[in-house]
Amino acid sequence: MMGHPLDYEGLVSGLPDALVGVDTELRVILWNPAAEDLLGRSARRVLGRTLKEVFAPETSLVRHLTDTLATGESRSESSAVVEGLDGRPVHVSVVTAPLAGRSGAVTSAVAVVRDISRLRQLEAEVRRGETLAAAGQMAIGLAHEIRNPLSAIRGAAQLMQRELGDEARWGEYTSVLLKEVTRVNSIIEMLLDVGRPVTLRVVPLNVHQLLERVALLLEEEAASRRITFVRRYDPSLPPILADEDRIMQVFHNLVRNAIEAMPGGGRLTLVTRLSMNPLFAKVDLGQGQRSMADIQIADEGAGISEETRAKLFTPFFTTKERGLGLGLALCHRIVDEHGGAIQVTSEPGRGTAMSCFLPIAR
Repeated sequence: MMGHPLDYEGLVSGLPDALVGVDTELRVILWNPAAEDLLGRSARRVLGRTLKEVFAPETSLVRHLTDTLATGESRSESSAVVEGLDGRPVHVSVVTAPLAGRSGAVTSAVAVVRDISRLRQLEAEVRRGETLAAAGQMAIGLAHEIRNPLSAIRGAAQLMQRELGDEARWGEYTSVLLKEVTRVNSIIEMLLDVGRPVTLRVVPLNVHQLLERVALLLEEEAASRRITFVRRYDPSLPPILADEDRIMQVFHNLVRNAIEAMPGGGRLTLVTRLSMNPLFAKVDLGQGQRSMADIQIADEGAGISEETRAKLFTPFFTTKERGLGLGLALCHRIVDEHGGAIQVTSEPGRGTAMSCFLPIAR
């Protein structure tokens, strides 16, 4: 019995990877829909033109296809960059293969170009998690070492206070001593927080009520800096699945950071919606896939450079005069424990948006 003839054209059109074919003159003879999307150029614009007119001659894609045509051998590169839409760089992997005619001579070559930017993003998430774990171990060790001499200092200061009685001048010194010991203690608690395993009690929560509570807590501080809250809530958003205290800690930290990013005033926008981000649209928490909510906190501050953005969630990295640089590291960790993710988008001069992706309760 004869099978159906294979629909090669349909197959090529439906492939998720970009397929680029060229003849011996490097003229484009194949450009599938995935190539149109990934490389930001329509087939109508590129078919029949040489690849060097479409891309810079030193681009990996051009170089590998030229080599394959010349040698008849495949080429591959696991991490290359091509120019996508609007000239922005797209991280891809490239594999080329020669196609021979009946005589055995190479008549054309094809390249499979795969978008690996999502992969790179996930790798960065994993690396960040590892850094956080290592810093946590270090923090626990440090905190325990400091705790013992600190309690000895506190004990001695309390004894002095008792011994010196009502002598006003000495009383002033001992109370400063005790106050500062308490301050160092709270820093140690923060360090321990980074290292301790996070135990969550997740329940369905109304995310809008949580955001309103945070806005209420920080309203006075915002008003004193001429900052207004703008709310763009999706009223149909289902409850999120989260630990109330921990997630409040995250929202409070992110909103306070947004306020501090606008010393000259501005608008602080709170957005809630179902996640449409392909990377963070669904999460598997062990009982099948759940959709995710995207909770965004956006400021109109000076924005963050790409260099700073890369280090933002690293423990002990801070851009503030005072601060340990543990706030965002802790936020990242808490959201991570929920099976979610935090993503930063920022444009210098235009402001910063922090997106928290969290699982919804149903």
